[in-house]
Amino acid sequence: MGRSSDILKGPEWANVRALYKSSGFTEEELKKPLIAVANSYNTVCPGHAVLKQLTQRVKEGIYAAGGTPVEFGTIGACDGVAMSHKGMQYILPAREMIADDIEAMIEAHRLDGLVILGSCDKIVPGMILGALRVNLPTVFVNGGPTLPGRMKEGNPYGGEYIDHSIIQQSEGALSQGSITQEEFDWIENNAVPTIGSCAMLGTANTMCCLAEAMGLSLPGSAAVPAVYSRRQSIAFESGVAVMNLVNKNICIKDIVTKDAIINAIKVNSAIGGSTNAVLHLLAISYEAGVDLDIFEFGKVSMSVPHLVPMIPAGQYTLLDFYEAGGIPVIMKELSSILKLGGITCTGKSMEDNIRSVKNKNRDVIRSLDHPVHTRGGIAVLKGNVAPDGAVTKPSAIPEQALKFCGPAKIYESEHEALEGIRAHQVQAGEVVVIRNEGPKGGPGMPEMYKVMKVLVGMKLGSKVCVITDGRFSGSNNGCFVGHICPEALDDGPIAYLKNGDMITVDILKGTVEADVDFEQRKHEIVRKEKTPVQGCLYQYRKNVATASKGAYIATKES
Repeated sequence: MGRSSDILKGPEWANVRALYKSSGFTEEELKKPLIAVANSYNTVCPGHAVLKQLTQRVKEGIYAAGGTPVEFGTIGACDGVAMSHKGMQYILPAREMIADDIEAMIEAHRLDGLVILGSCDKIVPGMILGALRVNLPTVFVNGGPTLPGRMKEGNPYGGEYIDHSIIQQSEGALSQGSITQEEFDWIENNAVPTIGSCAMLGTANTMCCLAEAMGLSLPGSAAVPAVYSRRQSIAFESGVAVMNLVNKNICIKDIVTKDAIINAIKVNSAIGGSTNAVLHLLAISYEAGVDLDIFEFGKVSMSVPHLVPMIPAGQYTLLDFYEAGGIPVIMKELSSILKLGGITCTGKSMEDNIRSVKNKNRDVIRSLDHPVHTRGGIAVLKGNVAPDGAVTKPSAIPEQALKFCGPAKIYESEHEALEGIRAHQVQAGEVVVIRNEGPKGGPGMPEMYKVMKVLVGMKLGSKVCVITDGRFSGSNNGCFVGHICPEALDDGPIAYLKNGDMITVDILKGTVEADVDFEQRKHEIVRKEKTPVQGCLYQYRKNVATASKGAYIATKES
């Protein structure tokens, strides 16, 4: 029957049965497979507010299919609320905390299967990492995106929809006098009209889409809006699906193979997904026991053109993507370059899952011979500034900024950079360097989201390039390069750049170079002392791997 029966049968385990019975479980329920339902419901993160309802429907599906659900919760921090203050240091480390939660609860109670429910940036990969560690039959359910706001006149994305990311961009426009305070207030109050993960293709929706692309969630489920009734029925069907996996003994590592991860990289490039997908898919590869490095990621990604013009790399939102057919349709469009024979959470192959789907809007989901951009959605750069790699998003970079050369403007932190930008210190043509914000340096590898959004709002998005050992949000656009490795705290070259150094970023060539002799420079510069940290950030700084490996904390003997 499974692992739980090992501690539920016979008089020697009566104490365990008694504990379950004290919560109201019956003898008959305890004879069935015990299925964990792990969710990150809270009322802080709007992407997770719907998870209470969805969890109930998942549990009903498990009961209907012959299992007994047992529910527990984990944390789910909101990147948007944590943006651009000390709180952002905790966001990426929370991924590992969530994985630890799931591993500990599953193993402590010897449960037989797992349904994970989450929606947002680091929660989704954190749950997948935890599920991979315990390797049980697993189905992922996301809460769904919010409906977008509507703004036809003066829409910076060129369409009729807006999302949360426009608000920070509008701060720059307000400071320039391009919009009034009244217009700014309207945007704040109308950009996010419902609960759900942000309506654009940020990291939240990217990772939900990629989970589906790997076969971990039901076909067509990733982009269903949070407020649609279909979201509730998907939750029920996911409860049924996990029982099918339990009965067939199909575990998560049977699904998350090298082919599945490569498929996800290709889908990410085609939809123009978040740069954070690099961190997360590398970490997922590590836990899945799959051999994948950042440069293979970049090579695969740049081989696939950008096919879906979603905000911030186009005018459409997740609602448009859902109505066009979502992940099954983009995988059908990419079928000639994907490996679709692997098993999925339906118990069938991906090829079977997408066999009958049809593209309902070819303006939203393009074909391989009619791309939005011929270049890939994600690029991995290398050069004397980033010998171990750096990450950017060609699909979100204006054509005129694909090659950028200019003098360095150095900032030692995101906070310092924001102060300088708001004081109009940054001039067109400069390369803004923000360092000491890597996984160890931050610590926690904070997003430089607000920096880039304010610059775009000031109409400097294509006139200034930002490079950093920190990272960016999936909603960022403009000219930017993140994940520069080694980071400053690891004695990376970025630590030795000076104001005025000429830096060249060439996206299509895949290079980021400075006209600097770094070996000589190391003898000339005294590096900034790292800021002491405590609590979980101390443990994170001490143990985290470099961003070029996925910024994970090792969980295996080397």
